[in-house]
Amino acid sequence: MAAMDWTNVAVASITVAGTLGGGIVTQVFAIRSKRIDAKAQRDNRAEELRELARKESTDEKRSVYASLNTAAHSCRTAIRHHLDEKCGGRPADLAKFEAAREALRDSYSRAQMVVSDRALDFASEVNRCLDIGHRAALEIDENDSVAVAALYHYVDVSLGSAVRLLRRAIREDLGIAPDADTDLDGRLAELRLVRHAFVGRTPAAIEQAAQPGGEVVSS
Repeated sequence: MAAMDWTNVAVASITVAGTLGGGIVTQVFAIRSKRIDAKAQRDNRAEELRELARKESTDEKRSVYASLNTAAHSCRTAIRHHLDEKCGGRPADLAKFEAAREALRDSYSRAQMVVSDRALDFASEVNRCLDIGHRAALEIDENDSVAVAALYHYVDVSLGSAVRLLRRAIREDLGIAPDADTDLDGRLAELRLVRHAFVGRTPAAIEQAAQPGGEVVSS
């Protein structure tokens, strides 16, 4: 009888231990599962934040590039209009002329903080070219036909080419591949040569630097 009691106690103990052990194991697995889920959620959130940061960076770059492209085009147009007014004997709108240059300065300053080094090489050169055109238009003697002709050539051909080159460099930096026959680096070097030639105010040198085809970059 006593042996039977001890057997019952042993069986009961094993049953209780098994029940408690099973509960503990279940609880351990539940805690582990929650930790895994929590980590997965943190990882997903971190990836979402990284993706959001990448998107915001891309959106900002596109915004900066759009502003820079517009400002460069507007500055070149303002230089041309100012030259037309000055040489045409009409009152020049100096405030509008300066505003266009100031807008380019602001866009270029912003671009320096976000664009790639390669794109910045093009933006920097185009900015220099436009700055020279701006100063030349301010200082031009409208009675000096040679200087006027040289400046018109520089504005119409060289600055027009500069703006188009900047647009192509921007497109490349945004992942839009240029045409197979487009040598952006070579055209950047040509544009720099034209700028140096114009600073010397030698029309013949400008014409030679702009060859072949009479301009640095075709449209």
